[in-house]
Amino acid sequence: MATSAVLESSVEQAEEQSDPVQQAAVIDNTVPLEGPKPWHVLLATWLGGVFDGFDSSIFAMVLFPAVSEIMGTQSHAVVGLYGSYIIALFMLGWALGAVGFGALADKIGRAKTLTITILVYALCTGLCAFAHTWWEMGIYRFLVGAGIGGEMGIGAVLLTECWPKKSRIQAVGFMATSLGFGYLLTASLNLWLGQYGWRYLFLAGIMPAFLTIYMRMKLKESDHFTEVKETRKSALAKSEEERTEEEKKSLLPAFATLFSPQYRERTIIVSMLTSCAIIAWWAVLSWIPSWVNQICGTLAIEQRSHVMFFKDIGMIMSGLLGAMMITKLGYKKCMTWTFVFAFIATISLFMGFKSFTPMIFPFILAVGFFAHVPFVLLWGYIPELYETRIRSTAFGITYNVGRLLAAAAVMGSGELIKLFGGSYAMAASSVAVIFLVGSVVATRMPIPCGKMIDG
Repeated sequence: MATSAVLESSVEQAEEQSDPVQQAAVIDNTVPLEGPKPWHVLLATWLGGVFDGFDSSIFAMVLFPAVSEIMGTQSHAVVGLYGSYIIALFMLGWALGAVGFGALADKIGRAKTLTITILVYALCTGLCAFAHTWWEMGIYRFLVGAGIGGEMGIGAVLLTECWPKKSRIQAVGFMATSLGFGYLLTASLNLWLGQYGWRYLFLAGIMPAFLTIYMRMKLKESDHFTEVKETRKSALAKSEEERTEEEKKSLLPAFATLFSPQYRERTIIVSMLTSCAIIAWWAVLSWIPSWVNQICGTLAIEQRSHVMFFKDIGMIMSGLLGAMMITKLGYKKCMTWTFVFAFIATISLFMGFKSFTPMIFPFILAVGFFAHVPFVLLWGYIPELYETRIRSTAFGITYNVGRLLAAAAVMGSGELIKLFGGSYAMAASSVAVIFLVGSVVATRMPIPCGKMIDG
């Protein structure tokens, strides 16, 4: 109790001494909300995250059987190359959708935009079942990525704005488990539907569309967004001379504000961190199912599913334990060390096994855990750095600029697979160095104001 009191006193002093930009970024929900109920927001964003994980991971799960059928070849070099093109298009859609939908959420509201994004990625996942060429699959995955990119960022922002400050990082950690459960859903359905063909898995991806019915019934806009909306409305009703400084500020373009002198450094550092995490996830871990196909020498439906089960359990554990790690170590130390351990676990997995054995499972669990902790951290960290009027746009840009770099990295890893004679292990291990880059960048992380857990 005494320690808690000291921590709270320290936070209050830090807030009083912080600069205006930091004060504007603090999200303090210590009073009852008139907007959406926090538990409704948590349920909606958690379910949205489950289906994000489900629809985003389907292609990685069926990459080899799907692309080999579409391309009419069993060559791992060819499948890896064209599979990388499709993943790159998915990443490009994710980045553009995150920025576009993020800006839309700052204009029309988080809840409305969230509904739109889920409909987009659910329906377009279903369309993937009817693809007959690699570029047709690529177009559909581009649209899926756009919807998922928008939903993920907006969901994190909405939860952060609606959840009480004292337990917010725990709520964000719980939401972060959703991706792992979504990936588990993919692995489970692959066991059930895989024998019928990869197209049935994509058809199952339409399920998230039904979530929008619940969201339209239960979700309202956050108090923070409503206040900003009213301020803008008041400002537009006045002449420029009559507007207060707050009203003038509310009308400033979000994109320009992100790179203003007050925000520029944090925007660049956070964008670099997210880039490292995202590149590693999609240019390294995406090849795990195909690597399992290769070391088994068969279609390996059960082996692929079981391996991904353990990765997904690691992801879920990162959500449950990640908040504790952040509370104990602080954002900076937690980010630095998880990147290092993710590198060690990834290299040990790909370079340590030449045939399939149950000993793979603890290593894949470690990969899923350490590679996912940075995302848990970023979901709670980024919204604390920016004020309400630009928060969703800021999340969309800083969290997803790495998608563009990841798209290039995935295509590069596809070329590496070809260069290494079809070896997914060699290509993935080479790109995994990005984890170490992230650990160095993490030492420059700006400290958000109003957080008890940072040191």
